[in-house]
Amino acid sequence: MIKAAVVGASGYIGGELVRLLAMHPEVEISAITSRRYNGKKIHKVHPNLRGLNLRFTNSHNFDADVIFLAVPHGTSMKIVDDYMGSAKIIDLSADFRVSLNLYKEYYGEHLKPEVIGEFVYGLPEIHREEIKKAELIANPGCTATAVILALYPFKGEISEAIVDLKVSSSAGGRRENVARIHPERSNVVRVYKPSHHRHEAEVKQETKVNAQFTVHSVNLVRGLLATIYFKMDTSEKELYKKYLPYLKEPFVRIVKEKGGMQKLPDPKYVIGSNFVDIGFAYDEKNQRVILFSALDNLIKGGAGQAVQNMNIAFGLEETLGLNYLPVYPI
Repeated sequence: MIKAAVVGASGYIGGELVRLLAMHPEVEISAITSRRYNGKKIHKVHPNLRGLNLRFTNSHNFDADVIFLAVPHGTSMKIVDDYMGSAKIIDLSADFRVSLNLYKEYYGEHLKPEVIGEFVYGLPEIHREEIKKAELIANPGCTATAVILALYPFKGEISEAIVDLKVSSSAGGRRENVARIHPERSNVVRVYKPSHHRHEAEVKQETKVNAQFTVHSVNLVRGLLATIYFKMDTSEKELYKKYLPYLKEPFVRIVKEKGGMQKLPDPKYVIGSNFVDIGFAYDEKNQRVILFSALDNLIKGGAGQAVQNMNIAFGLEETLGLNYLPVYPI
């Protein structure tokens, strides 16, 4: 059995990690940590996990084969030395996802620049072979995952794209904020970040495309939809061919239907799963490609992808513990 510890298990991503790991047939959870909830039973923070015999600890002295760092951005670089060398590390923050130059451009100064190059970018569909040998893995951001997987087949063919993102409230984490209380957050389509979103850095690094994000907060608890635009003289048939390699990927679904309830990706139909749904359309009159990418930000955009990376890094079946179909209706 793989002994797994979740550092920072009180947040939404941390809670989903515990839920997935608790159901994983090859994992034993050895520790869950939280400074704020030290000593409390897990269901006091995550009511859905009632019945799990787990308590939060504030100690970093535990036995683990893999340590998930589910802490806020900027924290992992402060604590990574406490864990390096003792276990494989999968970091779910933004601290080690991009090169030092991109980090400085989008985030500012880095406290552990010498460690950045040791982390493998944990997007399995692109870096599976590196992940197999990795001791340190940087889990991608949720919006970055959606956009990179949609754009990657066009790497080297385009240099710029416009990205419209609709994101749920859970994408902002569990921090307290007046703008996030129900009377303020419900029924909104709020422009959250009109430009220079930090996840652009990951897209630029992985696809070489200058993807210009505009992010809207919408009335969803979880899930996101990316709509991506760029100019290209092509056809829908050629666009479909671009995505043929994804047909062998266990967690990528191509959604392009002429009839039925779902013609193109919609986050409603991926919730609770590790799937990313990708679709496309072609505006022939304006030679405009339109791509769509939907995922659950807490699963394929977070905890599920982290477990997928763990499976690969430990030589397990990649889908183990993740074979859950989406929840519907929701």
